[in-house]
Amino acid sequence: MKIKHEAKMSYSTRRGKLFDSKRNRILFISISLNIFLIFCLVLLIFTSSKEAGSKLKPTENVASSSTKVTAKPLVWHGGHPDEDRPGQCFRGADHYCMCTPSLAIDLIIASGSDHVWLVRRKDTDQLATMGGFVNVGETVETAVARELKEEMGVDLNDHKIQLVGVYSDPRRDNRRHTASVVFAVHLDSMHPYAGDDAKDVQRIPLSSIEEHDFFADHRTILLDYKKSVGLDVSPGNDDGVQRIERSICNRM
Repeated sequence: MKIKHEAKMSYSTRRGKLFDSKRNRILFISISLNIFLIFCLVLLIFTSSKEAGSKLKPTENVASSSTKVTAKPLVWHGGHPDEDRPGQCFRGADHYCMCTPSLAIDLIIASGSDHVWLVRRKDTDQLATMGGFVNVGETVETAVARELKEEMGVDLNDHKIQLVGVYSDPRRDNRRHTASVVFAVHLDSMHPYAGDDAKDVQRIPLSSIEEHDFFADHRTILLDYKKSVGLDVSPGNDDGVQRIERSICNRM
């Protein structure tokens, strides 16, 4: 009986150990599988976040790939010749390196025989001719009509605009290199108001142009216009004007 009991105990022990061994292997496989799944999940999250970051921040990718560009950016000293502020050309986010002037228009609005309508800018609080940048798909003539409506609330309608000149000196604008096509128009019966980025609109005599502070090279533009209509410019007030490169049409 004792031998049978010992044999039975031995069998139960071996069976228990065998069961524990299988359970341990299953537990080991389960833990390993969970670790593998967690690793795959972390890798998937990392990859997804990296792709999302590259889509949300294209400029960072451009910056990282810019190491191939060895040429220094074009630098000029901007503003009116009486000022000295640095400007710079940048490469676009589309990887295309093409630094060209921004195309703009300006409109001299004559009122009566010797007055002009001007805007006072919100950003610099300086007087300026009415104008702005040309949108993609626009002609300069279309841009004149749009800007006149946006800045002064005036419809150009059938009024004829006349070309004054092209002002493309890299020093003309402190913000960037711009090229402006300047027009003039006579609008005697207009009732403008300040809109868009204009703080105010003012009607001033051409004889007082030299007395005011103007944005960019707009003083030069107005003095050129003043000469073109046969009015004299006060001596000593055109020193800076003579140093601005531009192409001016004949007398208006």
